[in-house]
Amino acid sequence: MPTRLTWLIVVIASIAWPAASHACSCAEDPADLPTELRRARASAVAIYRARLLSVDPAAFGGKASVEVLEVFKGKVKPGDRLELPSGGGGDCSIAFKAGMEYLMYAQGESPDSVWHCSRTRPVSEGDAELSWLRTGRLPPVPVALQRESVSCEPCDIDKIGGRLMAAPGAAPGVWEWQPQAEASMKAGRPFLTRSDPDSSTERFVMVGRAFDGRPFELTQTPHYSVHTACEQKVHLRWCKRIEVSTPAPGMYPLFQCVEPGEASLQCDESTSRKASWQPLEALPSEPCNWYSPSEPSCILKSKPRALAKGAPVAPLLVCRPLSDAGNKRHSCRVEVTPMPLAAPPPPLPK
Repeated sequence: MPTRLTWLIVVIASIAWPAASHACSCAEDPADLPTELRRARASAVAIYRARLLSVDPAAFGGKASVEVLEVFKGKVKPGDRLELPSGGGGDCSIAFKAGMEYLMYAQGESPDSVWHCSRTRPVSEGDAELSWLRTGRLPPVPVALQRESVSCEPCDIDKIGGRLMAAPGAAPGVWEWQPQAEASMKAGRPFLTRSDPDSSTERFVMVGRAFDGRPFELTQTPHYSVHTACEQKVHLRWCKRIEVSTPAPGMYPLFQCVEPGEASLQCDESTSRKASWQPLEALPSEPCNWYSPSEPSCILKSKPRALAKGAPVAPLLVCRPLSDAGNKRHSCRVEVTPMPLAAPPPPLPK
């Protein structure tokens, strides 16, 4: 039986982009924050802040028009207008959004060589990395860590869909890849598969046919864009029908719910969510991903590393577990004040 991790990796590689051979893959060599910033500055041919004027919506080979606002390195000046690769597909271009400001790291031969595997990201005034580029003063570097402990009854969209596929008393069904689901649909069998046209980082959508023949749609939010664990919900909507299309030869078929009805809540993790902040601990042995100098992502082992007696405690990383990877992957932010610990339980009655 395929796992959710397999689903996530393979679907992104082979479905979200036209072919797996075109998938974007970035070589990662994580380090501490000062090292990552210095590496990025040294390897960039140009670094500048720019406003997105317009974006070609094409997923592949698109272009984004930008106006340079501020220059930190390279042969470019404020007021210049550049055409950058855009789209967000497997060609490693970035899915730029018009009207936003970005910090651009060009890694190539010219200032328009801006790609997904650089430090390029949206920014606003007050960003710590902008301040570093302007003044040379590094952003606050954490010396300790505090994590949130979270538990709940998880929402499993696969299991919910599997129960819809099965008649009362029967074993739940399992999801299928799109080609197998298309065969099941043609044969009139129950099925469950992903709806790519409606899925995004904010929500994960699956469609299928229930044991009684009714088509349905399941939506899990906020999916993998969630910044803390145990916040997901799953809603069910019955469809008038399900449409299947094949965008190009060799691509997986696309499933979509047509005229969905009113949504009904099937699962809500927040109703059973329990969370508490743990004591301060030492920084993780493995470097975090410092894509943002104030909001890194970190892999934390289940056993905390003891903080040495008398060691400094600020600035610190405040970390919340994400909803996947067994609560090992955390979304963190740099703070100067620890979060309050959970109150001790009341004493047992004598």
